[in-house]
Amino acid sequence: MGNRTPWSREDIIVAYALYCITPLKQIRPTNPLIRQVAESFPHSLHSLVMRMHNFSAIDPNSNVAGASHAAKLDHLIFEEFKNDWGSLSIQAESLTGLALFDANPINGAKPLSSLTDRNKVSRERHFFRASVFASYENTCCISGMTLPAMLIASHIKPFRSCRSSSERTDPQNGLLLNTFYDKAFDAGLITVTPDYRVHVSTLVKSQRDEFTQRWLTGLEGSQITLPARFYPRRDYLTYHNDVVFKH
Repeated sequence: MGNRTPWSREDIIVAYALYCITPLKQIRPTNPLIRQVAESFPHSLHSLVMRMHNFSAIDPNSNVAGASHAAKLDHLIFEEFKNDWGSLSIQAESLTGLALFDANPINGAKPLSSLTDRNKVSRERHFFRASVFASYENTCCISGMTLPAMLIASHIKPFRSCRSSSERTDPQNGLLLNTFYDKAFDAGLITVTPDYRVHVSTLVKSQRDEFTQRWLTGLEGSQITLPARFYPRRDYLTYHNDVVFKH
């Protein structure tokens, strides 16, 4: 199996899914998960990495330029799945036989089994989490915290309010927040406006204790750190502002 093997639709689906869940700075041949996938892939490791980088050239929300000669099929796969994230998550794991979205940064992914071959909604949740963590480079977009155990891939339009698999799984419906700000965001005590600035509820501003003043009230007007790709969609932010946020 070498570089001359034509790229199939299935191969490109796998490459695109890997692109979505891998921090841009970690799309390189030394990445354990990419190496693991490449071991049973009909293309070389370097060819897989190059294909992943090509999606940076296609993706309008990527701030890293990729190769300008992305193939037509790359564009077609990108367009097909940009509004069908649930199908992407299920197909990619099925094609590789790996629990891609539970992968360990050091050891890679476990084979799919009766324990890891989860139901559709569960698999979508894992894809959403992996893609949001990768987009924000494992860093809270408000505080800058990087401690993994204290970070949550938070839905902008709440999971319970999403009307489709695409909305539930869309990386652009996510913010990476530390657990404290995730709780405040879900409760509508803070929001992020469509210009990517934090707005604080009057319920918070009425509190005068030092902690609230420092860690919540002081956020007013600050700008979040934007992700490397999959910028938060303005319609999701507008929904949170209008429906969830306690003005």
